Amino acid sequence: MKKKDKKPAPEPEKKIAEDGSPAKKTFFKKLLSLKFVIIFLILVVFLAGGVFAGWYFFLRKSPADIEDATKMEDNVNKDAKDQQPPPEPDFPDVVDLEQFVKIRMREGETLNYITFKISIELIKPEMRKDLESNINNIRQIAEAEAKKMSWLILRSPEGKLHFRYRLIEALNGGLPSRMIRNIYFITFIMQ
Repeated sequence: MKKKDKKPAPEPEKKIAEDGSPAKKTFFKKLLSLKFVIIFLILVVFLAGGVFAGWYFFLRKSPADIEDATKMEDNVNKDAKDQQPPPEPDFPDVVDLEQFVKIRMREGETLNYITFKISIELIKPEMRKDLESNINNIRQIAEAEAKKMSWLILRSPEGKLHFRYRLIEALNGGLPSRMIRNIYFITFIMQ
């Protein structure tokens, strides 16, 4: 048997730089190497998973939130269609007066001013027009009675009750006929 001369397998050609040293891989060849591509794809998958998880757990609205939002939107739209003011309570025998602001009480006390708002209950609802025509007179009488009061009297519940009865008597006496059944304090502030 003859031995054939085996030629060694040809070696891949190595690129040799002009100065005789082996050439370095270029940046693009390193960039496109298999190792780099795999690492890059793994990073992209992890980042995409993190973004999805953040959206899912923190930014996504639950079905209950969406349902509540649609109900609220429906209520707002319904209210916008019904732009009629709400009906006022039907108390024809009660008249609200404007607030009396900083009326000076008797001197020499710790607190010298009183601010209050009252509602007047009439004996008959038909008397409302008569009372409204005498509002200026009523305000003057109420201010005069408040000026006669002192902090020592008004600091107790009994004193406020005393002031209320004095107002009822003075107002009924200053009006053409007896009209007032009761007085309610809406606000009562001593300063």
